[in-house]
Amino acid sequence: MTMQQPNLEPSAFWAYSVSRYTQGDMAPLAILLQDNHQVNVNVLLLVGWCLQNNVIINLPQLKAVIEASASMESRLQIHRAKRKAAHPDNGTDKATYDALKAEELELERQQQRDIVAAFNKQSVARLDHAQPFTGTVFNASVAALINAYGLRDNAEARRLVSLVIKELS
Repeated sequence: MTMQQPNLEPSAFWAYSVSRYTQGDMAPLAILLQDNHQVNVNVLLLVGWCLQNNVIINLPQLKAVIEASASMESRLQIHRAKRKAAHPDNGTDKATYDALKAEELELERQQQRDIVAAFNKQSVARLDHAQPFTGTVFNASVAALINAYGLRDNAEARRLVSLVIKELS
């Protein structure tokens, strides 16, 4: 294992996030973690990126990333509630809803830039013998996520995290 400063590009992380979020059951699982357990989906995706790239982010480092995302998270929560209230099923026209959805995606992108900037300041561990992620190897980044969000004693949340990890493999 070696320690190194990561050099993750925001555009590369966005591309990774879009490709992973839209596959299989990842989106509904991530939304359940967000809505029921207050897990930031962008932080969850960063942990997924770490798993895919043999990077280990520890608890203090992950807390720094979460802290960097906090101000944008507040804005996102307010905007997300506004978008949900404006769903076409509630009588709002589709164009208005689509515009709110596009604005939310831009806020997500801004939050990801904050997350990447904080992540790139960390000296993270990288496994020396990089092997493709198979879902069978435990990466301490998962433990950091569980502890950062206080999910250790929450069986349902831990089950959802496990299902997310399976989606990534």
